[in-house]
Amino acid sequence: MKRSILIAFIILAAVVGWIISGQFSNKVVTQSEKSESAVESDSSYSQYTKNNDSKEITFSVETKVFTSSLIDQSIELQGQTIHNKKIDVKSETSGNIDKIKFKRGDKVSEGNEMITISLEDRKEKLSSAKKDLERLNKELSLNEKNRDNLLRQNIESIELYELEYASAKQLIDKGLSSKSKLSLASFNLANAKADREDIKIKFESTLANLEAQISNFKSVLKNIKLDIEKTSIKAPFDGIISERTVEETEFISVGSPLFTIIDLDPIKIEGYLSEFDINKVSVGTKALIEDGNGIKKNGIISFISPTAETSTRTFEITIEADNKDLSYKSGITTKIIIKGSELRAHKIPPSILTLLDDGTVGVKALNNENEVTFYPTKTIKDTIDGMWVSGLPEEVNLIISGQEYISIGETIN
Repeated sequence: MKRSILIAFIILAAVVGWIISGQFSNKVVTQSEKSESAVESDSSYSQYTKNNDSKEITFSVETKVFTSSLIDQSIELQGQTIHNKKIDVKSETSGNIDKIKFKRGDKVSEGNEMITISLEDRKEKLSSAKKDLERLNKELSLNEKNRDNLLRQNIESIELYELEYASAKQLIDKGLSSKSKLSLASFNLANAKADREDIKIKFESTLANLEAQISNFKSVLKNIKLDIEKTSIKAPFDGIISERTVEETEFISVGSPLFTIIDLDPIKIEGYLSEFDINKVSVGTKALIEDGNGIKKNGIISFISPTAETSTRTFEITIEADNKDLSYKSGITTKIIIKGSELRAHKIPPSILTLLDDGTVGVKALNNENEVTFYPTKTIKDTIDGMWVSGLPEEVNLIISGQEYISIGETIN
């Protein structure tokens, strides 16, 4: 019993002595210091003590030498194919379908006749309109001839009465004739000139009416011809019929949907670039596309969105690639690789980045004199196992823990 009391007294004395010796001073220890045995061989530690708000703080500074590597700046992202063009073909006239020449999934070329609609009475209307137009043109021509004949006769009469008037005036001047002959010649001349104006007025109205009817029938004839053309429905461009919504003998109206045609050549691929990568590309930049079956195609960027998606902060891009073999369908997932140049960079833990008061982002390092220096960095790309940055010397001794306790320009002993 006495022996147990003695052992307890000795342990108590040791603890008191440890406290008195200052081992419980205000000390900050990093996680790496707690598990020093797990630190990589190229890391180094140093104990550093400084006064902070009248308190003495002891902490560890861990450094590690990083060496730059050549990295490929190629950008890889996921994309999805979309058709180049898509159109819903609709009827522009009404009637019963006579014949459907293509089915769903068929390829069509621009101008291919796809559907014919019954002409019904369209040909009879066309023939009747042509006959009416021919009749009106003949009537117009006849009236023009009659007008011209009457005007020619009137001109001859005017010329005759002008000669009679001149002759009567000469005889009166010589005293060989009475004024009554002059008056008669003047009267006949005035009447002839008045008849000329009456002829013009009469035929002007008749001809204007005929010309208006001819213009109207020309419009009717044009519309009938156009309606007949609309009974033959043709493919607007090369493509594939993805949908067909009608059957033969079915009655269709103006605006009835008939086919959906998609154009897959060139094929378009949509993807989204991060804000880190968007300035590395431009319209015309080449890209390699690969689908899930390993089929590769070369393409170029044809569109870059000027604004980022609000939720993801990414920018939409569109790539166009030749697809004459139609091996790429619309809606498949692809891999997009945009080739970039090689660049020297360092892969570092994002946790060691420091933000200065002026907004500059960079890292703290130790130079050969163990002085704390600062290097601004530029992020090249962010990966799962680290962040690649540029702006550092080829080999640099970076502070990877404890950097929050030291200032630029301080010396670590």
